[in-house]
Amino acid sequence: MKKNSLAFKIISRILLFCMALGLVIFSIYYYYTRTTIERSARENAISLADNTISKIEEIIKPTETIPNNLAWIIETGAIPKDSILPFLTKVVKNNPSIYASAIAFEPYAFNKDKYYYSPYAYRNGDSIEETFLGAADYDYFIMDWYQIPSVIQQPYWSEPYYDDNGGNALLTTYSVPFYMNENGKREFGGIITIDISLEWLTDIVNSVKIFETGYAFLISRNGMYVTHPNREDIMNKTIFTKARELDDPQIRELGREMISGKSNLWNISLKGPGNVWIYHKQLSSTKWTLGVVYPNNEMYAELHKLNLIIIILSLIGLVLLMFFTTRIINKLLSPLTKFAKSARVIAEGNFNSELPAIETNNEMKELHESFQFMQNELANYIENLKETTSAKEKIESELRIAKEIQMGMIPHIFPPFPDMPEINLFASLESAKEVGGDLYDFFILDQNRLCFAIGDVSGKGVPASLFMAVTRTLLRSVADKSKNTAEIVQSINKTLSFNNESNMFVTFFLGILDVGTGQLNYCNAGHNPPVLIKNNKEVNYFEITKAIPVGLFEDFSYIEETIQIQTGDQVFLYTDGLTEAEDIDNKLFGDEHLLEFLRKNVILDPKLLIEKTIGEVAVHVNGHIQSDDLTMLSITFNGTNKKE
Repeated sequence: MKKNSLAFKIISRILLFCMALGLVIFSIYYYYTRTTIERSARENAISLADNTISKIEEIIKPTETIPNNLAWIIETGAIPKDSILPFLTKVVKNNPSIYASAIAFEPYAFNKDKYYYSPYAYRNGDSIEETFLGAADYDYFIMDWYQIPSVIQQPYWSEPYYDDNGGNALLTTYSVPFYMNENGKREFGGIITIDISLEWLTDIVNSVKIFETGYAFLISRNGMYVTHPNREDIMNKTIFTKARELDDPQIRELGREMISGKSNLWNISLKGPGNVWIYHKQLSSTKWTLGVVYPNNEMYAELHKLNLIIIILSLIGLVLLMFFTTRIINKLLSPLTKFAKSARVIAEGNFNSELPAIETNNEMKELHESFQFMQNELANYIENLKETTSAKEKIESELRIAKEIQMGMIPHIFPPFPDMPEINLFASLESAKEVGGDLYDFFILDQNRLCFAIGDVSGKGVPASLFMAVTRTLLRSVADKSKNTAEIVQSINKTLSFNNESNMFVTFFLGILDVGTGQLNYCNAGHNPPVLIKNNKEVNYFEITKAIPVGLFEDFSYIEETIQIQTGDQVFLYTDGLTEAEDIDNKLFGDEHLLEFLRKNVILDPKLLIEKTIGEVAVHVNGHIQSDDLTMLSITFNGTNKKE
C-alpha cells in the first residue's frame, strides 16, 4: 500500500482516531482508578490507624484509673502506712497489664527519718517482687517520671526508658501526683506510678500488615521510635535523627507534624521502600503518634497489572482492526484504481475507454454513471471544440487581415513629407483589440496647406473599426481646397448621422496648417483638446470648444477656430486612451500628469516625444491590461512665417 494512496490515508486516520480515543478513555479510566485507590487507601489507613490506636487505648485507659484511685486512697488515709507495700504488690498481681508500680513520697513525707521512701512492686517472671527505690545512685526526685508531674501537677506519661534499677525492662511510666493532709492542710505528698512494658505494644503495632512490605510504627512525643520493624531503631533513634541520616527534609517536616498532634496523609520517598504514603494519628492518652506506611508500588501493583493487560489487549485490537479495516477499505476502493486508469486513458483522447463494472448500488455506482456521462460529454465537447476552434481560427484570420487593412488605411511611413522641411510629423496607433476605433490621418491639400485629423470612435472592436474606416474615407472624399475645417466636419457629421441606427459616434479633431504662415485653422468635435508646446517653453492645452462628436445630429453646426503657430512650436494630439490609461488600482494617467510629462520633455522631436510618452504610460499601468485604443499625433512647425 502506497503512503500517498487514499486507502492508506483513510486507514491511518481511522487508526489515529482509535488510538487517540483509546488514549483519552484509558487516561480517564487510569485517573479515576488511581484516585479511587488513593481514596480507598486513605480510608483504609485511617481505619487501620483508628483500630490500632483503639487496641492500645483499651489497655492504657483502664490502666490509668489504677494510680488515680491509689492517689485518692492515700489522700483519704483509707490504707495504713504499713500496708502500702503489700497493697501495691496486690495491685500489680491483680492487673496483668501493669509491669510494676511505685508510690514515691516526698522527702520525709512518709517518715521524718527517711529522705527516700518509695515502695516498688514489679513482676519477675511469674512472681511479684518487692523492693524500695531511692538511693544516692538512684535519686528518683530528679527522674522525669517524678519531676515532671510534680511540676505540672497533673498526670503524665513519660518517654519510654530502660529501667536498670527497677524492673530491668523497657518501660513507660504513668505518673499521678497525690496529696496528703498535714495539720489540716492539703500538701503535695509524692507520685504514684505504674510501669507498662512495651512488649505488648510492639506486638500490637507489628501485627499491622499492609500489603507485603507496608508497616506501622510508633513514636513518642519527642519523636523517639517506640516501635519499628527495624528493632535497632527502637529507643536508639528518633524520626529527626533518621531524617538527618537520610538528609531528607521531608521526613523532618513529617516528624514535626506527627509530634504536633495533627492527623494527615503524606506522600514521600523513603530509602528502601521508595515512594510511600504515610498516615499518622496521635494517641489521646500518651500523646504518642502512630504512623501507617503504604508502599506506592504495592498499592498500585494490581492497577499496573490491569493496565498492562489493557495495553496488550488494545494493541491486539489495533492490529486486528488494522487488518480487517485494510481488507474492507481496499475492497471498497479497488474500483477507484480502475477508474483512475480509465481517466488516464480518457485524458489521452480515448473517450470510449471501457469502465470497470460496478455491481453494488452505492456511491461507486454513481461514480461509474458520472464517468459514463463524462465520456459522452467530453466526446461531444471535443467535437464542438473542433468546430469552434475552426471558426475561431477563421475569425482570427479575418481579424488579422482586417487589422492589416485598417493599418494600411492610415499613413505609417515617416517622415511622410521629405520635401516639406517646414514640418516634422510623427503618429502612433495601438489598438486595445485586434482592430480598433481610433484613427489619425494627414495629407497635403495644396503646396502650403497640411490637413491632419485624429478621432476616437465610440466602442471597440469590429464595429468601431468599420465606423473608423468610414470616417477616414469621408474625410478624404470631402476635404478639398474650397472648404474650411468646420464645413468638412459638418459634411462628415451629416453623412455619418444619416441612418445611424447603431448610434455610434466619433470624437474628431480636424486641423489645416498653413506651413508658410504658421496659421492653424481647426475644428474640434468633442475631442480631447490638443497640447501646444510653445517654442520649447510653455506647454498648455488648446481652449475647449463646445461641440458634440460627429455622427449624432446631422443638423449640428460646427465652428472653425484659428491659432497662430510660431516657428519651433509643436502640436501634440491624442485620444482619451492616453489620459484614461488605468493602473492596477484604477488610477488614471490624467491630464495633469500628461502636462507635467510634456513640460519635462519639451525639447524632444515628435517621434521621440511619442515613443517616450508610450513608455511613461507603460510605467503607469505597470502591466495592467490596456482597456482602450491609444493614438497620438505630434507636429513640429519649422516654417519661416513668410506668406506667399
